[in-house]
Amino acid sequence: MRGRFLLPALLLLAACARPVPAPDATQRYDAWRAKADARALTAYQRTLADAGVGRVVPIPALLRSSRRWQACDAPEFLLPPPDRAAAIVPTLRVVAQLQAMGIVEGSRARSGYRSVEVNRCAGGSARSRHLLNNALDFDLADDRRVAALCHFWRTQGPALAMGLGFYTPTRIHIDTAGHRTWGTDHRRGTSLCVTAEDQSGERASRTRTP
Repeated sequence: MRGRFLLPALLLLAACARPVPAPDATQRYDAWRAKADARALTAYQRTLADAGVGRVVPIPALLRSSRRWQACDAPEFLLPPPDRAAAIVPTLRVVAQLQAMGIVEGSRARSGYRSVEVNRCAGGSARSRHLLNNALDFDLADDRRVAALCHFWRTQGPALAMGLGFYTPTRIHIDTAGHRTWGTDHRRGTSLCVTAEDQSGERASRTRTP
């Protein structure tokens, strides 16, 4: 008789011990939105829509604070201050072009606006454009898009004041704070868009007599 009651009890204990699945990104965003300032969120979305960029990056992806939000014990989603809401518009226009070319995907945005605290924990520069809501980090689907991305940066970037940084071949930063590029050590020479020929040309121009 004891065995007949022991087995159900063990099964019940096993069921209770099973880990509860962590909420996915959609559930986490919905939970955040339920507690967020609804008026401020609506105003931000209206600013983007009025500028014609409201659908470039899905709002849950646009509001992601940092890839390291969990390690930093920081909010996963952050709204920029109202006076910085429109600063992201030029960058979103660049992203819209890249998205139309199949180079980036809006849903793969990983970091937008950051507070000072989040930026510091994420390892961002004290002059990071994320602080001003002018930058977005993305994960590329694969590194085969790098050549097309660099071509766009070289040909279209100057007119768009496009900044392009590489954390890895598939983790990138885009802003519109000036035409420049950099690699893993934040130097131009390590950017995947700068070839050995480019560097040789730059060295020659610095040593050429006027």
